[in-house]
Amino acid sequence: MKKLLILFLAMLLTGCVEKEILDDINIEVAVGYDMLEDSEDKYRGTVLFQEFQPDKSVINRTFSGEGTIRQDIRMAISKQSSEPVVTGGLKLAIFGPEVVKKGMYDIVDSLQRDASIGARLFVATSDGKTEDLLKGEYGSRGNSTYIYNMISHNVEKRDIPKTNLHLAAHDFYQKGKDPFLPRLKQVSKDKVEISGISLFKDDKEVDILRVENLFFFKLLVDKYSEGNFDISVSKDATAAVKSIRSKHKIKILDNKADIKIKIRGVIREFTGDALTPDVIKKIEKNLEKEVETKCLKLLKRFQEQGIDPIGIGQLKKSQNRNFDFKKWEDDYKNMSFNVKCNVLIEETGVIE
Repeated sequence: MKKLLILFLAMLLTGCVEKEILDDINIEVAVGYDMLEDSEDKYRGTVLFQEFQPDKSVINRTFSGEGTIRQDIRMAISKQSSEPVVTGGLKLAIFGPEVVKKGMYDIVDSLQRDASIGARLFVATSDGKTEDLLKGEYGSRGNSTYIYNMISHNVEKRDIPKTNLHLAAHDFYQKGKDPFLPRLKQVSKDKVEISGISLFKDDKEVDILRVENLFFFKLLVDKYSEGNFDISVSKDATAAVKSIRSKHKIKILDNKADIKIKIRGVIREFTGDALTPDVIKKIEKNLEKEVETKCLKLLKRFQEQGIDPIGIGQLKKSQNRNFDFKKWEDDYKNMSFNVKCNVLIEETGVIE
């Protein structure tokens, strides 16, 4: 009898769910936000939809609207669409250069409060207008899938630290760690690339790390499970260190931060004459020196900008019960850093 009652109640609840047929709705897969020209508080939002064709090809369609808040933009776009607009498939949220200079907290807060949007949504910035970027034609699986996969594989196997809406919102809200986001650039109508990382103070972009610094930045804020880096051995010899795995440990004593970085890797290519044990040792030492020098330079750069994307303030807070963030701002300016790197080449193929 109890089983019959539960089954009956389940059928009643199922009847209360609003049904949406995929062919009868427009599902947002990406959205971009630009500042409206000649306005300090009004946005121009561009939403990307993907239409799947019978031959498995994808048509990219965009609609744009204006408003002072995200819901205004959604209302404006809904008025242009012949089907209801839903956000359940949103994969990307991209912010234009004027938006990140003004401050993007309100929109990020709106996105993370929307229960229909998954926390794994990627948030990124753009070198130029997001409307132009979303109107390109990238790959055969649709713009949203192309850009999402591009960021995803760069997180997993290249130099972009872990990032998504949940992590970005967490950094925006907490004290002691400043946010960072991947930065996109439209190279041509059919090509887009990751051009660096945007660094923020609160919710405003204050600096941009270019591609050549991303390897060292990821060593400081994340860990590698499968990375790559080329290291010079001499004028005529370069070693390609592949399958890099890394981890870091930060220890703070008084007003000094000791950062230890461990790297394990495999030499897959070498342009010199012979890969001898002595040459391997030199590769390890050269990579250690390169990491220590470049990471220390980045830490001092962050210090000068008054930003803390590494999260040293958050770590310091976790060690002190009555932590004073106002005092910490002055302490951080005078903090000293010591970076120590240990590199071990675990495999080299045939050693001559």
